[in-house]
Parts: sequence; C-alpha cells; structure tokens
Amino acid sequence: DGKAGIGGKGGSSWTEKWLAFDNSYFVTMADAKADAELLKLSTDKTIFDDAGFKPFAEKFKDDEAAFFTSYAKAHKKLSELGSKFDPAEGITL
Repeated sequence: DGKAGIGGKGGSSWTEKWLAFDNSYFVTMADAKADAELLKLSTDKTIFDDAGFKPFAEKFKDDEAAFFTSYAKAHKKLSELGSKFDPAEGITL
C-alpha cells in the first residue's frame, strides 16, 4: 500500500539468511547476542522456555540433520493428509 510500516524497510526476518532452509531459526532464538534487528517475538522465544517444546528446540539448534529429518517426516505426513476446506469449494477473495 506504499505506507510506512513498523520496523526496517521491507520488514524484519527471523534469521540473517532468510532465504536459506536450515536450523538458523533455532540458533538465532537461543542467542541473546543475535542481531537486534532480527525478529524475535515472545511466542518464538517461548520454544526454549516451554517444557514440551524445549527438548525439540535444543535438539534442532544443535543438530541441523535432526531438524531436516523431523521436518521431512512432518511435511510428508501433512502432504499425505491433504486439505479439507469449509466450504468444500473453498473461498474466493
């Protein structure tokens, strides 16, 4: 819409290399010294505080291969489940 927004020009990203698919999100969220311009919402930081999420966040921060393996399994499962729309024909904007 051409209007000035909050944050940096074009917005902020969660990681420095925002087009790379890697585990840097987990590395960045755990790093208190990470670039202050990077986006760190309270909901993002919670993954290292919540007892249910923390083991996964720590694992994915330390082991990129484990992140890739878990991601691939979850992506495959979601792809196989397909999508259900309500209404069945979807919506048009």
